[in-house]
Amino acid sequence: MIYLLLTWLLAPLLWLRAALRGTQRTNRILVIQTAKIGDFVATTPVFRALRNRLPDAEIVALLHPVNVPLARQLESIDRIVTLPKHGFKGWAGKRWLLDQLAEGYDGVLILSPNLTNLLVPFWAGVPKRVSVLADRRQGSARLAWPFLTHGEPHRAGQLFRETALRALAGFNIKVDAAVFALPNEIGSAESGKALLDALAPQLHHPLVGLGLGAGNRMKALDAAQIAALAGQLVSRTVATLVLIGTDADREAAETLCASLPPGRAIDTTGQWALDELPVLLGTLDCFVGVDSGATYMADALGVPVVDFMGPADDQDQRPIGRQAVVIRSAEPCAPCSHAFDAPYACHLGTRACIAKLPIPAVVEAVEAILASKNSVAECRQ
Repeated sequence: MIYLLLTWLLAPLLWLRAALRGTQRTNRILVIQTAKIGDFVATTPVFRALRNRLPDAEIVALLHPVNVPLARQLESIDRIVTLPKHGFKGWAGKRWLLDQLAEGYDGVLILSPNLTNLLVPFWAGVPKRVSVLADRRQGSARLAWPFLTHGEPHRAGQLFRETALRALAGFNIKVDAAVFALPNEIGSAESGKALLDALAPQLHHPLVGLGLGAGNRMKALDAAQIAALAGQLVSRTVATLVLIGTDADREAAETLCASLPPGRAIDTTGQWALDELPVLLGTLDCFVGVDSGATYMADALGVPVVDFMGPADDQDQRPIGRQAVVIRSAEPCAPCSHAFDAPYACHLGTRACIAKLPIPAVVEAVEAILASKNSVAECRQ
């Protein structure tokens, strides 16, 4: 709070400095997006829109470390700055961001707003200070909104990606139908192709990817649920399951493979780097998961996905692919996880929205997707 009070005391001088530095052109923009994988994928159209509408500008992305491998694959991003381990905490975090801005930026676009990144661009005299405005858990950050040159409020019922795109108006970018139609993007590292070649003999279509984990473990299914879902998919379809996850999911994957008929599941957990994973996901006929990064990666690749939202609010964010199936929790407490208010523990202590996974609905959605793909293949023949 002391930083906010001092900023208000010095505001007249800071506004004057920013005004004197005003520029007619936007030559360098810093986009602050420090959320995790799914949120990053859902806001990749922002970088594409900046590249398309401001082709001469240098676009710099300040990202959570987990997203750096994916961002390196996007030609819409010129340079990446990695959020330090301590984040923006304390004076050290504010000084770190101030040092970054000292390189000279004509604009800052804040997609992950907090008090620090709302204040520091004003301190640094950045002429265009643009941010999305949170609709939840605003706290003292709301008192920093006047220091922006443009704030785009997030509204209930509006996808966050749309709010982020609307914020581009702060850079005098016309936010039209072409901007909203921009797809989510995902790229892949060349090394993924060698991994896929090695795995190819085991890949017998149809292939159904099964996401075993989630960055926010509150959204993750437990081992019994995964086993029950996998058993139903194996008994009701002829698909080969491709188990997708990190090192943290390897034990669960090994147990699951041992419980299924031989050859019906392939364990890839912990074996593919994040920027290699799109190569594997792109081979799938369908991906099944909770509302996690892998689900959004598959969706961005055009793979049909079945996303069980659990605690997540599908009005804030959801897969947007033409064949995406979004299954909401029927629990009265859901959704409790929103774009600006994402708990990492169940406030009821029951995780009821996850515990009551509607397995029949998930399996039926997979069956419908596979049947649709078979129909298309038969028509082409």
